[in-house]
Amino acid sequence: FQSEQQGRTMLLSLLHIGLAAPCRTRPPTMQASGLEAERNKATARRGVMERSFLQPGTALVALEQKRAANPIGFGAKAAAAQVKKKKKTRTKGSRARPLSALATELKASGVVRIDGALSPALVEELREFVDAERVQATADVKAGRCDQKARFADLVLLDKRCDLLLPLHGPPIAALQELLGEGSVLGPLLQEVVGEAGVLQELACLTSEPGSAQQPLHPDTPWTPIPSAYTAFIALQDVDVEMGPTLYLPGTQTKEAHTSFFGGDLSLGNAGVSGVRRPPIPEEFLRSREVKLGLLKAGDLALYNQQTLHCGSANESRDKVRRQFYISMKNPLAQSKLCASLRPAFRNKLTLGAMKDELAALNGRRTRVDEGGGRGLFGKLDEVDALEVRDTEGAVQIRFGDEGSQLGSEYEII
Repeated sequence: FQSEQQGRTMLLSLLHIGLAAPCRTRPPTMQASGLEAERNKATARRGVMERSFLQPGTALVALEQKRAANPIGFGAKAAAAQVKKKKKTRTKGSRARPLSALATELKASGVVRIDGALSPALVEELREFVDAERVQATADVKAGRCDQKARFADLVLLDKRCDLLLPLHGPPIAALQELLGEGSVLGPLLQEVVGEAGVLQELACLTSEPGSAQQPLHPDTPWTPIPSAYTAFIALQDVDVEMGPTLYLPGTQTKEAHTSFFGGDLSLGNAGVSGVRRPPIPEEFLRSREVKLGLLKAGDLALYNQQTLHCGSANESRDKVRRQFYISMKNPLAQSKLCASLRPAFRNKLTLGAMKDELAALNGRRTRVDEGGGRGLFGKLDEVDALEVRDTEGAVQIRFGDEGSQLGSEYEII
């Protein structure tokens, strides 16, 4: 490039080659075509240019963690009224219950941090489980025993990244217990923002290996008056700057911010599941925004409104893998079509209320047998999921963890 301006013009021209970068793209086992490879390079270049316009950023920090008793907050109240169809009981002059400090901050900035959401021992166990599950899922897909989409979700700039869909047994159940069960901070907060009728939308683990590229900024869902969903990213190891922490732009979950981000045309944000970004890059808008980095310790989490602009940073470390376990809850009033990083057997099957009831019934255990001899809600869904796995001759194989049996043992259904 002869000058910075010429270089920028040429780069934007390259980016215009079909660039419409949704958060999800090609499955991990498919080879990119020449055109797809060029598009990925343009997407990566866009991510780098966007980052150059942003402030360096500071760490996302946790507020004082206060719990709300029987919370009814923004979004949750409307959902409860429509889904459960209860009559209004408020008397004239009464006021809605005030939001907790965390819910207030989440409403204002679109992202909050909660420290110590998972215990150190469980973090280590879950990390080892995820690595083993990834090996098994990769082998099942490669051997034709399982469909790709039943085990992996799609991502932008997939090279050196993985989005693994997780089962409902073993450490993931223990994680849900600590995240949503009695005494948790996240559980009451989610009840405030989506209500007990909120639906589990994602249960997975994102892995970013050394060399993974800077992603472009994006919202996971377009702007709508009622936020569609919330995602909690939980670090499975300490995250430092060179590992490529998630980058958030607080306050960008609003209609005004989306309009500015999409160059004055809010309709561009509705063109895809996560919105479409086309040149020109909104340089002035990006320079004006505060930047927060998910520099989390192992077991800490960041909960964000999916309308908040964010992206995965480049992992520039030599040998540090960044893993983040995550769950998402969908507002039952959501009007947008949402990505579902969730095994097919679990989709639209678990509400926040049902999950809390099942966790209470488990009472700290990871499996249970109900009065009818079944394995409880999670166990039944996990058995359905196991039917996705078949041996090379078509016989069904079931793999699920159980107390008293080894994880990964196989049972043939006749």
